[in-house]
Amino acid sequence: MNFLRGDFLSQSMGRSARLVNTQSILIAALMTLTVLACWPARADDRQFGSFGPEGPRMREQLWILPSGEEGRVLRATVFRPEADPSGPNKKYPLVVINHGTDEATRLAVSMPVYYWLSRWFVERGYAVVLPQRRGHGATGGSLSEAIGTCDHPNHFLSGNIAADDIAATIKYMSEQSFVAPKETIVAGVSTGGWASLALAARNLPQVQAIVNFAGGRGGHAYGRSNAVCGRPDLVSAAQAYGGKAHVPTIWFYSENDSYFGPALAEDLAQAWNRAGGNAEEHILPAYGSDGHSIADDRQGWDLWGPSLDAFLTKVRGDQVEVATKGAQPAPQIETSAIATTGATR
Repeated sequence: MNFLRGDFLSQSMGRSARLVNTQSILIAALMTLTVLACWPARADDRQFGSFGPEGPRMREQLWILPSGEEGRVLRATVFRPEADPSGPNKKYPLVVINHGTDEATRLAVSMPVYYWLSRWFVERGYAVVLPQRRGHGATGGSLSEAIGTCDHPNHFLSGNIAADDIAATIKYMSEQSFVAPKETIVAGVSTGGWASLALAARNLPQVQAIVNFAGGRGGHAYGRSNAVCGRPDLVSAAQAYGGKAHVPTIWFYSENDSYFGPALAEDLAQAWNRAGGNAEEHILPAYGSDGHSIADDRQGWDLWGPSLDAFLTKVRGDQVEVATKGAQPAPQIETSAIATTGATR
């Protein structure tokens, strides 16, 4: 009898277990259907935007942005002026600052900040975004923008691939509620300056001007100062970009830049202007131990600040709104110390 009872209980427990299991499956299926019904049409959009709270330094915040390649994202730093209680829905002009590249350390570099360059713009009422392009630091992955070798580079295509990341950044950030969508300034340093010049050839409707700090590619060829991989290719690429660019550009190079010295800088600007581009070039006095770092600290404001202020006022006209609170205008320097190549359009 005990055996029969035990068998009956075993069968009953088995049926109960199967019933519970079936109910669990049905519940899981219903939950899955509910989640799918609520999921956005473009699930990938969920990964973009701000990530975490703002920090105390110029409202610093990490953002995740789309890149120029499907399936790859960029990490970025965003800075903004202090919130204005009288205008909580205020839209700011945008500045996109683009970093340089060091092949030896590109995967180990921290998120781009360029504190003093960013602060110069934030104090003048701009929102600033610094995207970290594919193949660098936290963004990681392969260095998509490096095409060719030092002996046979393709500076034109390399610049265009880097510009794809900048264009994706501009498109996404221009859609944000705090950004004035058609008042973007694109600035870049070294390879970021070169990528910014490549972007100029696209004449994006959001972009008002390009600021190039010591831009180029292939500097320090084989570890030698003032040696450039594919110098003729760099000049011809500048001419090709300049022939299509209608947006005004301002270029800053230093007399003691060991990557792209004044002779090369002048050749690049002349090639740009001969093709019909609009380049206002400034060769600045020697700066520190290497003028390639003119955008890196507060002292640089004294060299390029007045010229950049004048350029942006001319380009943006009555849209310019200098944030006077906390802004410290850079002192004027001797204009005779700057050789300027004006536009020849």
